[in-house]
Amino acid sequence: VVQDSAGRPALGGPWRLMDHHAKYVTDRDFLGQWQLLYFGFTYCPDICPNELIRIREILEGLDKDPATKEKVLPLFITIDPKRDGPAQLKSYLSDWHPRLVGLTGQQEECDAAAKAFRVYWSKSQLGPDPMDYLIDHSVMFYLVDPKGGFVDYYAPNASTDQITERIQKAIRDFK
Repeated sequence: VVQDSAGRPALGGPWRLMDHHAKYVTDRDFLGQWQLLYFGFTYCPDICPNELIRIREILEGLDKDPATKEKVLPLFITIDPKRDGPAQLKSYLSDWHPRLVGLTGQQEECDAAAKAFRVYWSKSQLGPDPMDYLIDHSVMFYLVDPKGGFVDYYAPNASTDQITERIQKAIRDFK
């Protein structure tokens, strides 16, 4: 793993995806904002809904502090663009948090974004219908600073309070 400083893996990089309003955006469109990225898919039966609840709790915790209120933009990047078009993302994400931005694109575009953050995923066909499948994937949140730099990642074993505190510290210490 290449590192740009001690203890910090070189994750992230340029990407181009379509948002849930069917408008193409790039990583550069989000410069100036803190971003909390999550890679998943809307047909995920259990893990993604649980993680979206955790994102909501993290954002609620951050929004209680005037120093971090509304400073973090959550981005949900699909790893299943075949089924997760802009309309599907918009409908699905509206149930979780009003600031959530859904991102999709061509399979190659979504794969490139996932690869930049070293996201693992593997499709498992469930039956003869080509649309009947699940996707096993890594479960991680990634924090990106307003300059577009990777800051930290958060695994499922970190509580939402711990993640909120780490994000608050990252925002406080940012130069």
